[in-house]
Amino acid sequence: MQVQWDNLHVRLLDPCDLRQARGRRRIKDEDRPKRTAPGTLQLLERAARSGPNIGQFSKALFELQAEAAVRRIQGILSFTKKYGVARVDDACAAALEMQAYDYRFVRVYLERRSAPPLSLRQVDPLIRQLTLYRDLIDERTQQYNEEPKLCTSPN
Repeated sequence: MQVQWDNLHVRLLDPCDLRQARGRRRIKDEDRPKRTAPGTLQLLERAARSGPNIGQFSKALFELQAEAAVRRIQGILSFTKKYGVARVDDACAAALEMQAYDYRFVRVYLERRSAPPLSLRQVDPLIRQLTLYRDLIDERTQQYNEEPKLCTSPN
């Protein structure tokens, strides 16, 4: 058994409690706050407003990881600026389907599924489908090719 001490306290450490997976931390249940902080509730509401799957994923993440999940939820919400709400919602849907309640899963999913550049996406309803433009160009070039050409002699 290991021991830690200072001027006021002596702590006996159970070896089973010492090891934790890399990048993880553990909080004992008795040390957790009894109520969810108002800022955390607002964050979860913001996630739910962003998208149905984002909200579900954030809620599940918070239920599993408690306060440690707050920064991860903020990170997921920041992905909406970079990748768009629809793609992040799809990534969260995939995570929920696979029961992979992990920030890293969503990040890797988004990184590996590249989106078309924003300039090629149809954003505005005034922009017509590309096939309509193609048909118009074909029609105009056929008209141009069918017009009789006047021959002029070099005399």
